[in-house]
Amino acid sequence: MDKKYTIRILFPTLLHEYNFNEINRDEIIEYCYERKKIDEGMSYSNCGGWHSSPETIMNNNIITKTLGEGLKQSLFTSIDHGCSADITYWININPPKSYNTSHTHPDAHFSGVMWIKIPKDSGDLRFDSPHEFDGYVETSSYLEEVQENTSAAGSFVITPEEGRMVTFPASLRHDVSLNESDEDRISISYNIRIDLTNK
Repeated sequence: MDKKYTIRILFPTLLHEYNFNEINRDEIIEYCYERKKIDEGMSYSNCGGWHSSPETIMNNNIITKTLGEGLKQSLFTSIDHGCSADITYWININPPKSYNTSHTHPDAHFSGVMWIKIPKDSGDLRFDSPHEFDGYVETSSYLEEVQENTSAAGSFVITPEEGRMVTFPASLRHDVSLNESDEDRISISYNIRIDLTNK
């Protein structure tokens, strides 16, 4: 019997997820705390946490090596080789009771996060649907099964894991929930600007 009803997914939002086999966790953590000693940091979406000054991927250190390798194995396998990319990153140290408010990254095309030290209950990453306003009734009316199978929902939550990275469109609104652990949470966030000139 022919199947007469299908659900086709159009214009999806792509999340590029990558799990490292291993990372130099202790070396990266030490580097992050050393940077914090000499960088007073900046304030953006962080509430109670430390956000380092942005750095370029061209700097040679343990973070740039790890981040560069992760991007080569994930996002950059999906991007046309004629494109060039400008990458900046910053360190986030979120102590207990800190969080990140809802925001986007309007000066980039892609953004992402690489999780380094993630104590249990130290905060989830939540994405809001870009159709949250105009598609509210539509997505709310779907059965839970349809929402799960199509990601047609108002939001999507990822529980972080150490040694994992996620890259997403910089326009996608996101936040990080409260660090309810007794330890610092450490992550590396990054922005990527793509140049299509030589594509």
